[in-house]
Amino acid sequence: MRITIEIDDEEVRRVLAPLVQQAPAAQVQPLSRLLKVNEVADRLGVSRNKVYELLYKGEIRSLAIGRTRRISPDALAEFISRPKDDGLHVDPEPRQLLARPANAAKTPVPSPKPVPPRTRRRKPDDAIDLSPKPLPPEPSHSKMSEEEVAGALASMLEKGWPEDVVEQIGTDRKEGVHRVNVLTINDAARYLGLSRSGVEKLISADKLRLFTIAPTYRDEKPAKRIPAKDVANLR
Repeated sequence: MRITIEIDDEEVRRVLAPLVQQAPAAQVQPLSRLLKVNEVADRLGVSRNKVYELLYKGEIRSLAIGRTRRISPDALAEFISRPKDDGLHVDPEPRQLLARPANAAKTPVPSPKPVPPRTRRRKPDDAIDLSPKPLPPEPSHSKMSEEEVAGALASMLEKGWPEDVVEQIGTDRKEGVHRVNVLTINDAARYLGLSRSGVEKLISADKLRLFTIAPTYRDEKPAKRIPAKDVANLR
């Protein structure tokens, strides 16, 4: 025996509608490739260092894979759509480098101007002044007594100073005058405008006196000097 049941279409849709809502079709999410730092830099039109700065500040979300960083396209899109407060203007389109035509003329680079060699300027020698000058006042705590001055002059005679030079030093001190009393061979040559050998010839000809000052300390070498008055008399 065959039984036939007729059901209205509206009734069928009413019964099946909850079942259709409870079992939605599985949506397949396409996998997006993670971007490298240089790829993000190309898309933003900035340098790699700027991208790293944005990553470390948390402006762009990233993934740490070992020692490298990867950025998802969603994180990059979120950063691009976010208002910027640091004045960074982002170009959502990746940069495209225009290829230079093969026959394009290269812009000439000017050659650097030659730098003239540096010449060492010789420091002018200080002029030697043998003229007497006023002796500056001595502080009261360091002023030598007459006995101390006499002892110092006697010690100079014992060490080989010429007697007339020592007498001149004593006279200058009493008159409140100071002057250069002795010169080295090189200073005498500079004052006379001669070479060292020229001064030595004058010494050999007895036109200049050369005396030796005995050392005060054990490790000190004897000093050879020329009386400044002898040099001044030759000019």
